Amino acid sequence: MKSVPERLRARRLRIEEGGEQGFTLIELLVVLLIIGILLAIAIPTFLSVTKSANNTAAQSNLQTALTGAKTYFESANQTYTFVNGGGTGAVSSITQIDTGLVYYSKAVPSTASNQISVNVVNTGSDIVLAAYSTGTKECWAIEDNTAPGGSPVFGAATVGTTYAVWKTGQSATTCTASQATPTTVSTTGFPSA
Repeated sequence: MKSVPERLRARRLRIEEGGEQGFTLIELLVVLLIIGILLAIAIPTFLSVTKSANNTAAQSNLQTALTGAKTYFESANQTYTFVNGGGTGAVSSITQIDTGLVYYSKAVPSTASNQISVNVVNTGSDIVLAAYSTGTKECWAIEDNTAPGGSPVFGAATVGTTYAVWKTGQSATTCTASQATPTTVSTTGFPSA
């Protein structure tokens, strides 16, 4: 059996031969500082991407809703007249077209990108669909005008599809397909955010 001093000396030699084991406090602080800097860069980027993803989801859902509305238009003898269920009821009759979206009449606001507010105007030849983007608090809309002459909803009286966005003053209770004067209107696609 070795004595205590011999065992301590042997232990010290093993430690010296093996080099340092563990980290110093400064090394740990440098690592934490680097992690903090990376998080400071990554979090704002992640949040902005999340907000633009909400806009993209609303726009995509509106395109899907427009496809469903056009299907309804064709099956209803070229009219949007009864797409609201004949009035201001909570659920629109467009739900018979299976798009996976929830449709509401013009009196009920869209509170999420998968909830579409529907408004039929110009005696059934024109439909407006609106969806709310929760991340950016913007209301996106599509108008499909199928006949010339009627009162333009977004300022474009031509036959075709018009895209619009309300960027300011929007909340989950104000994004309806019956509101007027959008912030930006385009006939070539959704306005850039």
